Amino acid sequence: MITITAMKWVPPFAAGQVRDHRARWILNEAGWPYEVRLMDACDLASQEYREKQPFGQVPYLEEDGRTTLFESGAIVIDVATRAAILIPADGNARSLVLSWVIAALNSIEPFLMNVAEVEYFMEDAGQKDARRPAVVAAAEQRLSQLETALKGRTWLVGDQFTIADLMMASVLKIARRLDLLKSHPELVSYQDRCLDRPAYRKAVADQRATIESHKMADMRFDEARHPAN
Repeated sequence: MITITAMKWVPPFAAGQVRDHRARWILNEAGWPYEVRLMDACDLASQEYREKQPFGQVPYLEEDGRTTLFESGAIVIDVATRAAILIPADGNARSLVLSWVIAALNSIEPFLMNVAEVEYFMEDAGQKDARRPAVVAAAEQRLSQLETALKGRTWLVGDQFTIADLMMASVLKIARRLDLLKSHPELVSYQDRCLDRPAYRKAVADQRATIESHKMADMRFDEARHPAN
């Protein structure tokens, strides 16, 4: 059986965004059953967890008889490859799909996360005002470059939805949540096409259902003060 990790609860702005939805999505596309192990904040800092996910993040994917995988991109590539779905068999197209998966994670997501850091995690108003213009401008530039690359195309590679689109659409959820897509209508249309898939809708609905069934008070942040039941 496959098991993935996910957070028991996150603040409202993160519901539907946490990266375990990417693992859920590709597993749903493959039609592979899986279980979800819910994590408390203190679990992520434990030695046991760090042995499987060195950076204390979700998700990791655990499966009987196989190495535990971490990083959502690696999980998506692994499942797609083993299930022979959403990844071309042709070597050239396959390599290009992988290039776009990495581009989503390396060339787009960090710039969006810089904006998210300012909006959600910086408390000093002066510091936020000083940093916001630069990080927004950098994110806008990357989004414009992506829009140019997509111009006139339905999908990133070839004429079928692939894991390149799965990963890019997932990353663009950050931009949409931050209202950065309002000046990029082609990216909005592209993302809408990508997210109009039952496997995606189920992944996010399942994640949200778990989060909404808990509240911050249910989370254990300090193992010493809040021992596990």
